[in-house]
Amino acid sequence: MSLNLQRVLTLKQLRLVSVLGRELNLSRCADILHSTQPAASRALAQLEDQLQLSLFQRTTKRMVPTVAGLSLIQHAHRVLAEIDLAEEDLLGLSGGVSAEMRVGVLAAFSPEVLARAMSHSREILPDVLIMAHMQSLEVLYEQLLDGRIDLMLAHAELRVDLNLVEVTPLYEEHSTILAGAGHRLHKKKKLTWSDLAQEAWVLPPPQTPLRPKIDRMLSVHRDGDHSERGPDIQTDSSLLALSLIRQTSMLWAIAHQQAKLFEASAQVRALRAPAALLSGPMCCFRLRGERMKTQQSIFMGCLRDSALGLGA
Repeated sequence: MSLNLQRVLTLKQLRLVSVLGRELNLSRCADILHSTQPAASRALAQLEDQLQLSLFQRTTKRMVPTVAGLSLIQHAHRVLAEIDLAEEDLLGLSGGVSAEMRVGVLAAFSPEVLARAMSHSREILPDVLIMAHMQSLEVLYEQLLDGRIDLMLAHAELRVDLNLVEVTPLYEEHSTILAGAGHRLHKKKKLTWSDLAQEAWVLPPPQTPLRPKIDRMLSVHRDGDHSERGPDIQTDSSLLALSLIRQTSMLWAIAHQQAKLFEASAQVRALRAPAALLSGPMCCFRLRGERMKTQQSIFMGCLRDSALGLGA
């Protein structure tokens, strides 16, 4: 059996079903719709005849929806609510009202991917202000759940409740170890973890996904004598870390996409490590079940397109 609802149903009929499902009284329904009770009754009968289904059972005092009626009432509510939202969006556009989109970004997320996506989004959404700020994983996740940000761009190392959050993978990422261009380890053809562990390191903050991997590697492969290498240093500043590895023999591990940018402009080079300390997808996180706004959908599409053009 095919009902062809797109051809049969009209918005006027959906409003009738929606209001009648809420009021359960034909007279009050007619008043709300600025009609008469006989006209509303005829319209309902005509709809039931078109569908060949009984939508309401009539009693002397009220209307009682059937199973089919309950189903159509729910769909009518949703369709009409979406039309109301579309009206709000169109009125906002015609009135020149600017919208905002708040994006929380993990520092390790590729600035190249994000910049290309934002640049493309600006062309499509000239009236939307995109606000991007960087925080730790835990803070970003808390802000996403609280509704303080609309989207979160972060590593999949974060453990999330998939009943609350929808995750869209964007690109694969892995860590790279950087050192100054003249570092002695660049001359060694085959590096071991022991070689790397004996050097002093510029460490990321403890709450970052990369830090436990570095700590574990150092605890396993580093010997106890640090008189020659000196102490490690912890910082969340990329500029400070770059200056340190340029001026000293310290090592620094960061996301590969960021490392490529620094190699091209900052007199540092990647070391040939035995393997990546950390690898996995960078993703876009959003609240599950929330209505995706037009600007969010467009921006996520720009992110996916930008990530596709990412070099290895």
